[in-house]
Amino acid sequence: MIKTEKKTEEWVEVEEYHNKTIFVHLPAYREPELVPTIKSALENADNPKRIHFGICRQYNPEDGFDNLDEFKNDKRVKVHNMLYTEAKGLPYARAIINDTLLEDEDFVCQLDSHHRFIKGWDTLLLTWYYQLKEEGYNPLICGYLPYYDPFNDPAGRTMEPWLSEAACFYPFGTIFIRPCGIPNWQSLTKPFPARFLSGHFAFGPNKWAREVRHDPSLYFSGEEINLTVRSYTHGYDLFHPHRNVIWHATMRTERNGILLWDDQYKRGDYSFNKMQDDARAKIRQLLRTEDNGFDLTGYDLGTVRTLRDYEKYAGIHFKKRSFQKYTVDRKFPPNPYPYKTEEEWEDSFMHSFYYLVNIEKNMLPGDNYDSILVAFDDENGIGINSTSIDDHRIRNFIEKGTPIHYEAMFLTEKDPVRVVYWAYNNKTGWSDRVEFKI
Repeated sequence: MIKTEKKTEEWVEVEEYHNKTIFVHLPAYREPELVPTIKSALENADNPKRIHFGICRQYNPEDGFDNLDEFKNDKRVKVHNMLYTEAKGLPYARAIINDTLLEDEDFVCQLDSHHRFIKGWDTLLLTWYYQLKEEGYNPLICGYLPYYDPFNDPAGRTMEPWLSEAACFYPFGTIFIRPCGIPNWQSLTKPFPARFLSGHFAFGPNKWAREVRHDPSLYFSGEEINLTVRSYTHGYDLFHPHRNVIWHATMRTERNGILLWDDQYKRGDYSFNKMQDDARAKIRQLLRTEDNGFDLTGYDLGTVRTLRDYEKYAGIHFKKRSFQKYTVDRKFPPNPYPYKTEEEWEDSFMHSFYYLVNIEKNMLPGDNYDSILVAFDDENGIGINSTSIDDHRIRNFIEKGTPIHYEAMFLTEKDPVRVVYWAYNNKTGWSDRVEFKI
């Protein structure tokens, strides 16, 4: 039996698993942070010898910033080099890493390629894992990692852990998963149950990476819900970290204009649109909401649990594209199941509404507003949801003609049939309403 010891608030490893190896999984597309990420992982590990790397380096020879020559004699650093023009998306790179570079390492730490690590991160992940294992779980420690700023590090690090919440369903059937704060996180003493796995952080045994393989035909969107439901149905239990262990750079100006789709667009290659559409259709088939004729062999659901088991656990209904209020309120899973019949459970869901708001200057009368009301009405003109825009977006709209563009997301018991844009001036009052059918 694995034993653990408690020191202050955290668990420290003991000799039984001191030499367990960790395979750090890094897909890197023209990545300025690749080398700093490797160095941070090694410098902050309690046992650097156990840290191995699997890197899919999708590089432009003109960049230079992702040169790995300093590691070429380090057997722990395994690299698949690929010209950036040959790249086919994030899951494609991830599949190369796990299918060709992963060997007999004990654990996999799946990341992106822009990270910073706390001192002793390897010890902490292993002790959390074995603590949960002793409690009878088959754990994956995963989720959205808090942010760091490469240009202001370490001062720019977010010092609170995050959980992953379901914001809404996208129109194409996948879920918009986003990070948010954890209520009363300081009182938590161990990782807590999660609904979603994050693509940029998942820590689990080698067996997980072998069983839940990355589908190389996917491009980008939907990767996380794909891995989530497949991991859960293969029998893995999802947990979020209750303390910071690794940081992730989410939006970074040093990569503006050199992301995969940016480069494809510059080359006149628009295939990424079809690849995204095909991937979403394949995921809808995985979620059993459509049959689109894909062969899911090797990348299908597991057989330990069913998709319905996951829906009940997470409070999500894929066919209805809806969530239970317990899920919307960010309460930890599993969702309570007080229902006597399947019909009662079916009736327990709200509806997730999504709309891409785009207000152009020529849409509204006049040219001087202090605010714009964006409202969604039902068929009787009764408001279902509304938002008043009165911040810097109004100034840019008036002075520069910059469109107001954002994603409106909310839960509702009935679908809106029209969106209303209604401008207001503090001196002259309301202008004419502008309505569009949805």
